[in-house]
Amino acid sequence: MQWSRRSVLFGGATLASSRLATAAPGSISSARAVVRGIMAANPVAALSIAVMRGDDVLWSEAFGKVDLELDVAATTGHRFRLGSVSKIFTATLAALLAAEGVVDLDAGIARYLPDLPAQHHATTLRQLLTHRGGIRHYADKDQSAEAPGPIDRRRYRTNADILAVFINDSLVAKPGDSVSYSTFGYTLVSLVLEAAARLPFLDLLQQRISRPLELQSLAGDDPASIITGRVSGYHPGELVRRGDPAFAGPWANAPQNNPAYKWAGGGLLATPRDVAKFGAAHLAPGRLSAAALEMLFTVQTPATDRSPPLGLGWRIDADVKGRQRWHHAGGQEGARASLVVYPREKLSIAFATNVTQIPGDVNGPSAQIADAFAGS
Repeated sequence: MQWSRRSVLFGGATLASSRLATAAPGSISSARAVVRGIMAANPVAALSIAVMRGDDVLWSEAFGKVDLELDVAATTGHRFRLGSVSKIFTATLAALLAAEGVVDLDAGIARYLPDLPAQHHATTLRQLLTHRGGIRHYADKDQSAEAPGPIDRRRYRTNADILAVFINDSLVAKPGDSVSYSTFGYTLVSLVLEAAARLPFLDLLQQRISRPLELQSLAGDDPASIITGRVSGYHPGELVRRGDPAFAGPWANAPQNNPAYKWAGGGLLATPRDVAKFGAAHLAPGRLSAAALEMLFTVQTPATDRSPPLGLGWRIDADVKGRQRWHHAGGQEGARASLVVYPREKLSIAFATNVTQIPGDVNGPSAQIADAFAGS
């Protein structure tokens, strides 16, 4: 496989408050070997990765091409789609607002959205943030060509348009009873936060997360906007050939989607170095309050056959070596992303690709990256 690499270890406003650290000899070369292994084993057009320890940038590098048609080499300044990694940004926002008394995690959300259908009145933000709100996830009908069309191709002019996607559907479980993963549950979280703070969700995210943490690349993936540094997304050719055997070539363009119905649960984009910076901000009180951190990383649910224990949004478990980790992954058309934070090792590891759901395993490579920097 032919692939190029362009490295930017430090520079620009995004890392203005971070320090460049000198990693132990061999750490970066070992970590690069992990990336080369991912790219050799999987169809990856571009991959960007960043590793931080506290405020120190240990490594930030980009590989491959972010635009195959224009032959654009990846840099660490390119913005990748985060998919469900967006959920932990929303969870942190909710924890900050709860710590300040702007919202009550355990109040029925009808306090903030009184016009919701009755089945949601007693549902709480804590339940929604831990996937216990009983709200469904994606279903076949969401991709129906019948009016109003597939949810990723619609225009959403109002919050009522967004709620119409799911709010009247039957619950999959009584709120609070069981864990059932739901991106739409996070959409509802965002609308509650909007109502409580009286500010649109993306503006609220900028005010309370992006600016204080200096994450200049964090934004909504608005398909109509010109967004500097946004990568092109691709399907691997083999995926396309499952439905179209006549398709030729290693890559196909992934369709451009409108994630306005799910900014909070799967609609953000950022550079992996900003994602790593976001993760590192959770390692100790400072830019995030101690009260918010306690909410986020107090285990709220037991493990299930489909989910590790959950804090608020974050997955909390241990890797194969028994090291505690906080993490979330994301995947969508033209994207795969991951953030893993090792609290005891003070490591924050983020990477992303511009290929649909590739690589499948993100926690394994992140553990190998942690191995590489364990002594640095």
